[in-house]
Amino acid sequence: MSTKRDALLYKMSVSLTQDGNVAIDFEGPPSKKDIEEAFDGWNPDFENTKKIVSLVEYLRDYSDRQYEDLKSFIF
Repeated sequence: MSTKRDALLYKMSVSLTQDGNVAIDFEGPPSKKDIEEAFDGWNPDFENTKKIVSLVEYLRDYSDRQYEDLKSFIF
């Protein structure tokens, strides 16, 4: 039986360390080019590829803005 693997598109956490510093951990989103190539390689006729690519673009813009906003509080 194959194991199910989810693809992480976006994850950010902000934590306070024991030293009193703020740590920002960030993962994703992948590049829209990588996502589009992966879906086209898997199934060129998959109807939701463009929607997922648009979501990835939105998440990248959102995460960039969020990170910049957090930096203004922290640094």
